Order: sequence, then structure tokens, then C-alpha cells
Amino acid sequence: VKPITEDPDQPYNLRLQLAVQAGIGLAAGVRFHFRGTQGLVVYMARGTTDINKLMSETNEQYLLSATDVIGSIVCLRNSRRDCLAERREARETTRRRLRNKMLAVVGIGGPILRDMLQRDYDQGIVPVLSFEDKQSLVADQASLNASMDSRRSMYSMASIMKKKVSMKKRMIMVARKWKGANNDPPPPFNNKEALWTFVGCFLTILMLLYFSDFVKEQNPDLSLVLGPFGALVTLQYSLTSAPASQPKNMIVGQAISLAIALGMTYTRLEVNIRRSLGTALCVSLMARLGVTHPPAGAAALIFTGGGYTWG
Repeated sequence: VKPITEDPDQPYNLRLQLAVQAGIGLAAGVRFHFRGTQGLVVYMARGTTDINKLMSETNEQYLLSATDVIGSIVCLRNSRRDCLAERREARETTRRRLRNKMLAVVGIGGPILRDMLQRDYDQGIVPVLSFEDKQSLVADQASLNASMDSRRSMYSMASIMKKKVSMKKRMIMVARKWKGANNDPPPPFNNKEALWTFVGCFLTILMLLYFSDFVKEQNPDLSLVLGPFGALVTLQYSLTSAPASQPKNMIVGQAISLAIALGMTYTRLEVNIRRSLGTALCVSLMARLGVTHPPAGAAALIFTGGGYTWG
């Protein structure tokens, strides 16, 4: 664990720093896959622990069994969360149906009830209501209407507040994404590292420029396309540990980019469509194969513009 915290190419992690201060020096991760739920359980040990004991067959079996138990608990938690969400949705659906029925009763039931009473009265089924009884019914109806209007107002205010809270959460989420979510940016270089980065970039670009001039002197129709090399030296000298900077990504990504870009030059598509299609194919194929390399995307955009062929 300690070499990771001392690596300048790794982002600063407070948990790892505290783990080292607590004496934790070793860590191992065990994956689990339980009923569609996947995850990783990290086990830590003191740096002075005998590594042979940790790697013994008995201890490894114990860690695997413990991982299965933890995985089952995580799976149960996810299932319980989904079950509670389903029950909340069912309660909300029931509440909405009940509210709609109450509103229907108030809006439709009152006039229907009055018509039924009037019809029964005309047929002599019910006694005549006194003036005081009629006034009482009218007052009760007005009170019920006022109560329902108040409820409607409360529901409307609650709905507006819910939308405001949801919008606030979305704005906070967007702000967190702009800041990199929960990931810390690469740590700043010290003076010595920044100096070596400057020297490496300067010498690399200088040699490429001289080599390009030499090639052009031998054949005026040939030269190096130097645009993607700017992004390449940025990755190689300032983001050395990034996945996109690894040799596999650089070699395979550039090969895919050049193959697609030069192949697109033989099509009869309009220039803008050809450049967009070639770059999109390159980036998506690199992502599918797990060899994403940003300079390769820049190379695809340049080479699909025309003027470059396999010959």
C-alpha cells in the first residue's frame, strides 16, 4: 500500500494515507459474482505480516468463503432496496387512486345526490327538508369543497417543492461531474518532475521536427503529420500511469486509426461526412477493444481529410 501512496503518478487518496499511518501495508482484492451482483472485496493486513501465511491454502479458502458471504449480503441489500422501492410505488399508486376517487365523489357525487333527493321527494319517498336542514347541507357541502380545495393546494405545493428539490439535486450532480465526481485530479508535479517533463517534451518534438524536415528534403511529397504528437507527448510525459498512455493502447490505437482513416480516403463520401465517420469508427472501435488512445482519434480526423493514401 505504501508504494502506491508515494507514487507521484497516482492521485492523492486520503483513505490510503490513513491506512498507511495505521500500519496497513498489504492489500488484496477478491471478486464476487452472486445472483447477478458483482463487486470487489478488499482485504488489508499489516505490513509486518508473514506473506506466506497470508497466501496459505487455508487462509485463501477462508477469504474466498468470506467473500461469498459478503457478496450474498450485498445482493440481499440490493434486493431489499428494490423491494422497498416497489412497495413505495404501490403505496403512491394507491394514494393517487384514492385521491382521484375522493375528488370524483366531491365533484360528481354532490349534484347526483341532490338530484336523487329531489326525485325521491317528488315521488313522496322522503320527507320535506326544513329550511334549517337545507342550510346545514349547503354549509356542509361548502365546508367539504373548501377542505378539498385546501388539499389540492397542499398537493400542488408539495409537487412544486418536490420538483425544486429534484432540480437542485440535478444541479449538484452536474457540478460534481464538472469537478470530476469523486475522483481526484492528477497530483501536481514538483519542480524536478516538471523540469524533466519539459526536457522530455522539448527533445522529443525537436527530434520529430528535424526528422520531418529530413524526410521532406528527400521527398517533397512526404512529411510527418505532427498534430497528434502533441497529444502523445502530453500523455507520455505528464500522465505516464494513465491507461491511455500504455504501449498497448498507443500501438494498437494508432494502428486502428491509420487503417480506418486511410481506408476511408478511397470512399466517395463527402469530405465532412468522411472525416466524421472515420473518426467515429476509430474511437468506437478503440473503446470496444479497450485500447483507447486520444492521439489516435486526432490522427483519424487528420488522415481522413484527404491527401493521404496507402501508396
